[in-house]
Amino acid sequence: MRTSPLLTLAVVGCATTPDTPHFDFVTDNYTLQPGEEKYFCYTGNLPDDRDIAITRLTPTYGNGTHHIAFVQTAVPEPRFAECPVLTRSTWLTMYGGGKDSGPLALPPNVGLMPLSRGQQVLMQLHLQNVTDAPITAHAAMRVEYVDASPDILPSGLWAMDNRKLDIPAKTDSAVNEMSCVAGWDLNVFGILGHMHKHGVRLELSRGDVAGAEMLYEEPWNFDTQPIAPLHVKVSKGDKLFLRCTHSNNGAAPLLYGESSDTEMCAMALYYAPAERPGGCVKL
Repeated sequence: MRTSPLLTLAVVGCATTPDTPHFDFVTDNYTLQPGEEKYFCYTGNLPDDRDIAITRLTPTYGNGTHHIAFVQTAVPEPRFAECPVLTRSTWLTMYGGGKDSGPLALPPNVGLMPLSRGQQVLMQLHLQNVTDAPITAHAAMRVEYVDASPDILPSGLWAMDNRKLDIPAKTDSAVNEMSCVAGWDLNVFGILGHMHKHGVRLELSRGDVAGAEMLYEEPWNFDTQPIAPLHVKVSKGDKLFLRCTHSNNGAAPLLYGESSDTEMCAMALYYAPAERPGGCVKL
């Protein structure tokens, strides 16, 4: 349930950093009944008086948020719609975050671009109410930006997504992994991992076999899914391995799924300069 078809897109003069232009993308209120799970999409437009490069994205998560995606749209989308999909071919992802992933701050002279004046943007909320009472909330994204310039390096995402998961019942450490060969050089500055409630550990490594050179590893906490700094150079032809460990105390196996009650094993690398979106999906 939602209360209004509108969102607030306010252009203002300064952010938490003095003289930093920003706008606040604020959704309308949503209401979820106990046990309800929804995907809501809201759209708005960037300022129409200039081309910009985004330098920082700071989300505010409402109650029940499983993930937030903030994307450019290649074809017009409605102001509001239910959108029970993980992504679309017409979306170019700028921010993807799980529960309380926090801000994405771009390095100096790096920006999310090209973003032409008036470009439509979309924020997707994946929501689930796991309480025994209704919840009403909203979400927001503060977008800090500078004027577009040839001196700003474009940032992009390179991702790995393992959708062929085998997590047997009554196991404490089911391990699933996938590999992917980088098709071009990646100057990485950040990483976002993603699993669901049964995640235990996420690892990213490089080499001929998984674990040969560990690039990143984290114990998994579903309630805190940070975009973490990672400064590494991945060269064209490098073989990367994504390995996820899950536990499953239930009586039935767990498989891949977008619902919070199923499981995922994914990670995204933020890098610049970006040639194009890339990565691998294991089906």
